[in-house]
Amino acid sequence: MGTEIYTSGDSIPVECIVKTMTGPTIYIDCFSGVAGDMFVGALLDAGAGSLQMLQNELEKVNFDGWTISTEPVQVSGIAATWFSVEIEGEDQEPRSLSDIEELIASSGLSEKVRSHCLAIFGRVARAEAKAHGESLQTVHFHEVGMVDSIIDIVSTCVLFEELKPREIFCSPVALGSGTVQTRHGIMPVPSPATALLLKGLPVLQGGERQELATPTGAALVAYFARSFGALPPMRLTGTGYGSGTRETRGPNLLRILIGERTEPMGGGEIEQQVLLETNIDDSTPEQLAYLIDRLITAGAADAWLSPVIMKKGRPGVVLSVLCTPGEVGGKLDIIFRESSTFGVRTSLVERHCLERRMETMHTAYGEIQVKIGSWRGRDVTISPEYEECRAAAEKHGVPLEAVFEAARAAACS
Repeated sequence: MGTEIYTSGDSIPVECIVKTMTGPTIYIDCFSGVAGDMFVGALLDAGAGSLQMLQNELEKVNFDGWTISTEPVQVSGIAATWFSVEIEGEDQEPRSLSDIEELIASSGLSEKVRSHCLAIFGRVARAEAKAHGESLQTVHFHEVGMVDSIIDIVSTCVLFEELKPREIFCSPVALGSGTVQTRHGIMPVPSPATALLLKGLPVLQGGERQELATPTGAALVAYFARSFGALPPMRLTGTGYGSGTRETRGPNLLRILIGERTEPMGGGEIEQQVLLETNIDDSTPEQLAYLIDRLITAGAADAWLSPVIMKKGRPGVVLSVLCTPGEVGGKLDIIFRESSTFGVRTSLVERHCLERRMETMHTAYGEIQVKIGSWRGRDVTISPEYEECRAAAEKHGVPLEAVFEAARAAACS
């Protein structure tokens, strides 16, 4: 494959060759960080859409003076795609959030692509505003508001819409270290906006003393990835490598793995979760009960206490909390505010779950919602909703268990 170049204003046929995939699973491997151009290059390299298709879609946005191109490259002996955006003229005025919202909203992009783009720029605006102590109305995009970054974000949204992934996972994001020159001046790595965009997500420094994760790249993975952590069980159907522009000691690449989820061991579903644990020996039962309630209310998948004997023979408890990787920050806030602990252990775990569905059962005590769990295609667990059963028992003056039994019997009939 040779170099492909298209310039704004070129007349490109609407049709393009696309490898069709129905609901694939995608894994974003950020072992060398992530940037917008690397994202687009990796998706194109994996067979999502084509440069012609991107050209046609970008022509629907009301700006000009740009040229996009791809080139096959080798990075550390690995074949990859380099995606480039060339802009006429060097000086670009920073844009406000309202400027970009108007640009996207007035475009001819599909409704879903526009929705993705607006949501991503909204996230970036909130991060930039907080990082620089401004409001959403006054904050201006500099690097991310440039035409090349807008093209990177729009192109990524277009290619994901072309792939229509069933689910998207991501590795911990390598950040780099040191400092980076920006239009705001010299910033620490990661930049304040990048750090805010990745708040609550697993990151690592990486071995390079330079910026590996840009604000554009951080915004894209934080928005699209459903879960962060290890590669889920999947049957690989494709890979793609997007090349970065900076020289690094290792391969400066973003890798996209595409595949089909393999059937879990139990025939249900596998969720990537983070387990948070801490030992507590100086809180009252009332305080611990309140802490558990706060964590569950805040959306933890589960939270529980286990009795232990701690140092000097003191009785205590282990607080355990399950949540998604993106919710770790919020759960840590609650634990540190509402308990006496000085530290929390975290580990990435897989949770094997039954396939679940809700059904409404007609009983002598009214309609009751029942949760049904399936294992390898067979219904194995029937769990009536407690609050509905309690309300029905109080209304009809019967034992709670009578309502539970009626709902179970209706589900089994």
